[in-house]
Amino acid sequence: MKRYAPLLTLAAVAALGAGFLIANMLSQQDAAQQSAAASAAEPSTVVDLARLTPVPAPAAAAPAENAGAANEAVAEKAYAGWTAGREASVAIAVKDGRAVAYVCDGKAMEAWLEGSLRGDQLTLESKDGSTTITGTADGTSSTGTVKTNGEEAWPYTAEGVDAPAGLYEGRADVRGVATRVGWVVTGDGEVTGVASAAGERRPAPVLDPANPAGVTIDGVPVEVTALDGGSPVIRR
Repeated sequence: MKRYAPLLTLAAVAALGAGFLIANMLSQQDAAQQSAAASAAEPSTVVDLARLTPVPAPAAAAPAENAGAANEAVAEKAYAGWTAGREASVAIAVKDGRAVAYVCDGKAMEAWLEGSLRGDQLTLESKDGSTTITGTADGTSSTGTVKTNGEEAWPYTAEGVDAPAGLYEGRADVRGVATRVGWVVTGDGEVTGVASAAGERRPAPVLDPANPAGVTIDGVPVEVTALDGGSPVIRR
């Protein structure tokens, strides 16, 4: 029996080593299976860079100093035209948000108005409030409504015009009486106006926009001025 003891010991050691090897292999196999299962359960983190869409940078905010200019549809313009039934001619001038206007029938009805242009919204009123204009204005035309005496309401259309068309004012001292004249000159050269003196109104003298210095009333020269939106037309 003593001759076989070393052999039995070696066999036992070999059997024990084989057991450890098999256990280790089984443990590694189980860990691999658990890792594969976890990878399948989690979403893929692989990014396809070729399919990414660049995101544009946000636009820079407009400078604050430009905000006021954006609120005005027209910086400076003159308009001239008629109410829909030709009850009255209409001239409007705007400049830097301010607006002035003149309405007349060429006989005895007239009104000077002042107001404002906010964006494209136009609002004007005569000194006594009896005549108003509300409408819109852009680079080509102005449209809206003329109201007189709080009752009559006339739609109007006034086309954008360039000099010599537009709005004119005349002043003269005729035999000691201050006389004021207003004229509307349309784009096709039609002239309409009324002269007012001491509360009396009558048709205006003829105005040739190409030669305004030639206007007279009863032989007295009239000082004629082309008005823009910055001109004061109502005496406070």
